[in-house]
Amino acid sequence: MRVKTALITGSSGFSASHLVARLRREDPLRVIGVDWLTPTQSICAVDERFRLDLGEGDKVKRLVKKIKPNLIFHLAGIQHGEAKDVYRTNVLGTIHLLEAVRKECPSAGILIIGSAAEYGLVNSCELPVVETTPCRAQGAYGLSKQVSTMIGLDYARCAGLKVVVARPFNIIGVGMPESLFAGAILARARMALNHSGEAVIKVGNLESQRDFIAVEDAVDAYVRMISGCFWGEIFNICSGHPLKMGDLAKMLLSHSSRPIRLETNPALVREGEVNVIYGSGEKARRAFGFVPSVGVKETAKRMWYSSLAGKPL
Repeated sequence: MRVKTALITGSSGFSASHLVARLRREDPLRVIGVDWLTPTQSICAVDERFRLDLGEGDKVKRLVKKIKPNLIFHLAGIQHGEAKDVYRTNVLGTIHLLEAVRKECPSAGILIIGSAAEYGLVNSCELPVVETTPCRAQGAYGLSKQVSTMIGLDYARCAGLKVVVARPFNIIGVGMPESLFAGAILARARMALNHSGEAVIKVGNLESQRDFIAVEDAVDAYVRMISGCFWGEIFNICSGHPLKMGDLAKMLLSHSSRPIRLETNPALVREGEVNVIYGSGEKARRAFGFVPSVGVKETAKRMWYSSLAGKPL
């Protein structure tokens, strides 16, 4: 029997290594990673890696034709940088991938990773947000993710592709990059603890509230979604509970052997930031039994010891 092939775009990203570990629990599966980074820069334990810019449509088509994947996890995307680069990767890259699938392997299952940023400015009366909550995305990242979602659903409706969209909220876990809040807290803590005297970390707005979900739970949801017949659907992947950014920071720092003080730096406070947002995971629970199994406190502990103390998880 032919072993199925799973293709992961953005294979050097934070979630990819966790997704590969989750996929290894399934039936024998050949896992191929694609990213714009060179293979030596990726720590994701895939069976084979390819360096590829999803903005180059012809190359995307050739690779998809060569691999003929059965499952595609479209994790590739950028959150920061110039708007043209964000749109090129997040929107044009999605179009190129879906066009290649349509022409070369139209029976493949495709999971597109959206974002809670698609909801944008949410009124308090709309909380928790559900999948039908109007999207009011702001900025290149949120808008590009919203457009990517719409494109994916359009290919499902009009081209008959097997597309399902995950809309994860704030994913946290071991290996989180410094560009994201919890990763930045750990990096700054490491620097602060390397110096004698009082350890201080500069932070932005600690009062804003977000919905945090462990990366292990997120990737488990991805596998369940692509394994089911949920084509043309969107699912929030969330805990369903808001948590202050400051409380998450305190959870992380509670494992330090020395006190670390948080100090607000106005320069790090983002203008126009959404104050409170959290989602409803009821649709995912009803569809495929999704219930988060790893709590934020446990995730914070794992992140601390993995990043700073070097202790085994």
